[in-house]
Amino acid sequence: MSSYRVLIVDDERMAREGIAEAIDWISLGMELVGTAINGQQALEKIQELQPDVVITDIKMPIIDGLQLIEQGSKISSQIIFIVLSGFGEFELATQAMRFGVRRYLLKPSDEHEITEALHWSKGEVDAIRSNFAKNRQPIASITPQSQGIISSSIPSDLLQAIVDADEAQLMRISRLWIEQLLSEGVSLQAIQDNNNHVLSYIRNQLKSECGISTAPAVVESQDIQAFQKELGELYTSYHYRKIDKKAMLVIKIKQLTIQHIQSRRLSLQWLAQHYLFLNSEYLGKLFRQDTGEKYTQFLTSVRMKKAKELLLSHPTMKIYEVAEQCGFEQDPQYFSNVFKKFYGFTPNEYRKQHLENN
Repeated sequence: MSSYRVLIVDDERMAREGIAEAIDWISLGMELVGTAINGQQALEKIQELQPDVVITDIKMPIIDGLQLIEQGSKISSQIIFIVLSGFGEFELATQAMRFGVRRYLLKPSDEHEITEALHWSKGEVDAIRSNFAKNRQPIASITPQSQGIISSSIPSDLLQAIVDADEAQLMRISRLWIEQLLSEGVSLQAIQDNNNHVLSYIRNQLKSECGISTAPAVVESQDIQAFQKELGELYTSYHYRKIDKKAMLVIKIKQLTIQHIQSRRLSLQWLAQHYLFLNSEYLGKLFRQDTGEKYTQFLTSVRMKKAKELLLSHPTMKIYEVAEQCGFEQDPQYFSNVFKKFYGFTPNEYRKQHLENN
């Protein structure tokens, strides 16, 4: 059995089957273990099939891609998610970064793009596996003080749950601990004081061992919900700040490309000068390292996908109008040449073939 297990999630049957059939899974050393039609079914299959990689659409009924990523990560923090997004969905793709997603593909994606992303995911899975044993070791322990933390094991257990991205475990441990203290007759004031000791300890450990600073806050209530709320804030801060800043920059480049696709001036140099204020050579190298392709290749791909979308969704739109919408406003003939080189058909041939088949 392959050591890399993949689950595909998309509410469009053609998209699911297209990816499943287009990829040479054996050559990749991966195994397609299943498909799902929405996030709810995917969560059930994550429990059952334990995939290493999940390729998921964002917009789906019942449970969408963002909810799937959030809930699926709680089931297993080791899953690598690859997001599929359409035009106009980049804000959703950006939101997915909050849950640690670093790779997304613009629909429709071809075999090369999906294969490259899967190659990348194998490296991510390998990195997680190599670090797993180390990450499972207790991070730290502290010595209880006379007026300090009542149970020395609880702080490190809570910290470990944060690092392991196990929010459910974080809430379970904190709830059981408070319930135990209450059952033992510990005063509410003592519980409040110890809650603040725990929060202070976790903040210090996140700063000293992970380099992540969080704003200090004091729980001014003995209520368990107040304590869990602060734990949740620490959990969110830790995982949000761990997001790869370089990956976020690549996301921003792609988002800006979509927003300005109509401009013929669009280039990495133009984006660097007007929006990103960074060296364009650095951005180009970063983009290629993260995506496996040059920015110019990505730009052409986005222009062509936009052209295909317009040709199919607006059958009466003139070819020169399509060209203008895709950044070729001064040279529709060049647009047609690029389109044919990319898809093997001229824009008119492609539209005609599609209309005949439908």
